[in-house]
Amino acid sequence: MRPRTRLLTAVTAVGVLTFGMVTPAQASPSNDDTTADVSAFRTTPKPEAVRGETLPPTPQQQEQRDNRMEAINAVVGGDAAIQKRGESSGVQLPDGTWVQWGKPKTEKIWTLLAQFGDEVTEHGGEAGPVVNEIPEPDRDVDNTTAWEPDYDRDYYQDMLFSKKGPSMTDFYLRQSSGRYTVEGHVEDWVTLPYNEARYGYNADEAEAYGAFVRDTAQAWYDAQIAAGKTPAQIKAYLAPYDVWDRYDYDADGNFDEPDGYVDHVQAIHAGEGEEAGGGAQGEDAIWSHSWFAQSDLAGPDWNPSGGVPVGDTGIWLGDYTTEPENGGLGVFAHEYGHDLGLPDLYDTKGGNNGTGNWTLMSAGSWLGAGKDRIGEIPGFMGPWEKLYLGWLDYDVVDLDTNLSYNLLGAAGGTSPFKEATLVNLPPVDVTREYTKPASGSWEWMGGDGDDINAALTRDIDLTGVTSASITAKVRLDTEQDYDYFFAQVSTDGGGTWKNVGNKLSGDNGGFVAVTHDLSPFAGQPVKFRYRYTTDANTHGTGVFLDDIAVTADGAVTWTDDVESADNGWTAYNWKRTTGTETESSARFYLVENRKYVSYDKTLKTGPYQRGWLDTAFDKVNHYPYQDGALIWYVDTTVGNNDVSQHPGRGLVLPVDARVAPLKFPDGTRLSNTHQSLDATFGNAKTDKITFYNNGAKVIFPSQKGVPVFNDTNPDAYWDPASPQHSVKVAGEGVKIRILWDGSELTPMLISVTRS
Repeated sequence: MRPRTRLLTAVTAVGVLTFGMVTPAQASPSNDDTTADVSAFRTTPKPEAVRGETLPPTPQQQEQRDNRMEAINAVVGGDAAIQKRGESSGVQLPDGTWVQWGKPKTEKIWTLLAQFGDEVTEHGGEAGPVVNEIPEPDRDVDNTTAWEPDYDRDYYQDMLFSKKGPSMTDFYLRQSSGRYTVEGHVEDWVTLPYNEARYGYNADEAEAYGAFVRDTAQAWYDAQIAAGKTPAQIKAYLAPYDVWDRYDYDADGNFDEPDGYVDHVQAIHAGEGEEAGGGAQGEDAIWSHSWFAQSDLAGPDWNPSGGVPVGDTGIWLGDYTTEPENGGLGVFAHEYGHDLGLPDLYDTKGGNNGTGNWTLMSAGSWLGAGKDRIGEIPGFMGPWEKLYLGWLDYDVVDLDTNLSYNLLGAAGGTSPFKEATLVNLPPVDVTREYTKPASGSWEWMGGDGDDINAALTRDIDLTGVTSASITAKVRLDTEQDYDYFFAQVSTDGGGTWKNVGNKLSGDNGGFVAVTHDLSPFAGQPVKFRYRYTTDANTHGTGVFLDDIAVTADGAVTWTDDVESADNGWTAYNWKRTTGTETESSARFYLVENRKYVSYDKTLKTGPYQRGWLDTAFDKVNHYPYQDGALIWYVDTTVGNNDVSQHPGRGLVLPVDARVAPLKFPDGTRLSNTHQSLDATFGNAKTDKITFYNNGAKVIFPSQKGVPVFNDTNPDAYWDPASPQHSVKVAGEGVKIRILWDGSELTPMLISVTRS
């Protein structure tokens, strides 16, 4: 399997999205196997279609992620308590919203296997593929492609759910230190009507991927009916897979109840993934990803959140993951991490940050035993991801603590010691000035950022009228032709939506009246919503609304000057504002002790480098990442790890203890994935490392230990000549000293001081 880095720009598929969760996430890129930064040869034009990973989040998904970040900040800052809610726990935000903290002990995953048919649509391509058509690789020149002689259901049942690792069941049990695991059943292969190009074409992946999930579910359902089962029997069979209320649809804070959707579903497709080159299908192959099944259907009557049905059972599929026939355990664990809510931690805009192999949510999903394939055994997550999921066992060094001694067990081990030390830093208050209201003190704001998908919704009763319209004063400051403001109407309670009027984009210079004609919907109650969507990069300050009025048969029947709370609106990513926004954002260091234990053994065997690019691209050289104390800087003033957009800054980035770049004798600098191999702090010397420069062997000598982290100089671990690597630290006078490195069985001892 040949992973490659994809260079994308997201384009929002407006008018298609429903209020289900969409995780903008796909299979992680492999280690950057070139010696140049990806950004050095980025050529993708902005209008390229959305592909695989860079998929637009829905309002529900974005709200859930924002709420979780707010909950983490509140817990870390001591402003909120974790409360027991059913089998799991929750954190209640100031507005009353509950955020799930941690998960039930065991969750079920329903796994479907789909091969492709021989019908060819306008999207072209050849028939198939069907299972077991991937050619056996020549191991003399290819030690990366995963291959098995028979990918039957028993193969996946064992890889995913065997209690003896490596498996998904074992990985998540160990990753969570026994707090969480998965179980499930893999169904038999079913055949879809169309070839893969119909489901993998890149021009409209919202439609293509939704059709793939829909047809896979229908093919499985039809096979069950053909085998003599009734819809009621099939529904009873699926009932144990719907016990989790992912979005707390009834807002009661209890997540341990059905919501009408299968909790976790994987749809494995025949053939290779597009992220690995796509095999014979190339760009027509499906790119591994985690998303929400898009359709124009409403969903369950009692929780209409979109998705696709499982036949006539009344059970629906919404959030899902998809992986290829020869996908390694790493890609399955990575995509399931997205299904649990985790974002990608590599640079999703085509850059190359320093997370590398240090986390499952970056290139760590491509690790392995270092033999005849890559990605078959992933490495562990970093500490922030475990904190995000409620799995991290950590101690805290508070702001008023000037000296602290802390013992750290191996991050992936089973010792009684803490997995990480959280060193609190002063929060940052960021104040931004925006457009002031057209009148009064308040206005609606649609958001300031990339990948926004915002909806402001209300009921409007047009019963008994023949003509109607809604008018608002609108201030537009958006990226022309890529970010849009528009309106939609639903006549079926929010199941389906129709655009009303034109989409607006650009900068209108100030508040102007914008009217949307509702007359085509007169005579009935409707739902109306204002939408604001942005793409993956470049944005203005957004869209602002004030002084909204409904006119029916020539008379104003309702007004809203935005001065009185929400006034009947349901806001997803819209907020009332005075035009001045101040946010307090948490910052902290997370110190962990990475040792070659459990799945982190792959840090020693799995990192790889393509050292024969001209003669054997799929042949790699393996080398060890260095164990020791890894220090992460978490800065919630930054929303992602896209260092190509904000060099030296990210949401959660590892500090490289040795920021001086590794270079080949000809001066070529190795990629940041390789630069991060010696990021750890400690007293021991590093190993000498062997790389190959197009077949020429190059040995990098051992380096002395770096036992002290000192953040007094914010640029101490950041090199402007390599701006996407490592991170600019806080500059708060924090020193972390590794007093004792420890071993795989004994703890590491650190001291933390402040000056």
